[in-house]
Amino acid sequence: MSLRVPPGQDAAEATELLTAHLRAAAPWGARVEVAQIGEGQPFRADTESPAYASMAAAMRVAYPDEEMQTAGMGGSIPLCNALAQLYPEAEILLIGLSEPEAQIHAVNESVSPQELERLSLAEAVFLINYADSKR
Repeated sequence: MSLRVPPGQDAAEATELLTAHLRAAAPWGARVEVAQIGEGQPFRADTESPAYASMAAAMRVAYPDEEMQTAGMGGSIPLCNALAQLYPEAEILLIGLSEPEAQIHAVNESVSPQELERLSLAEAVFLINYADSKR
């Protein structure tokens, strides 16, 4: 079982709570054994950074008829925290492609070619915008 922990929650505390719940909900006297293999604290992206502003501008180019929205997803991605500690000046953006029919992580997962095209445009415009902001 994998536990994704949202920002603001401690991973160790979340693990303890899940373990207690599993033990309390075990049916018919079943025993629950938990062996924790790893742990990573949740990551929260900085939505006030110049990189974020550059990506927002790029999204407006790629999606001119839609307003950009921000959604907290994914929860814990320990690599991001490790990178942030190693490179405190780095700006980390997590970008994923999803649309209602994508069925992310399903056996029949798919991605719209139009969405791939738009996100490719957004990333290209982002790179130009961000490079310009650093000059």
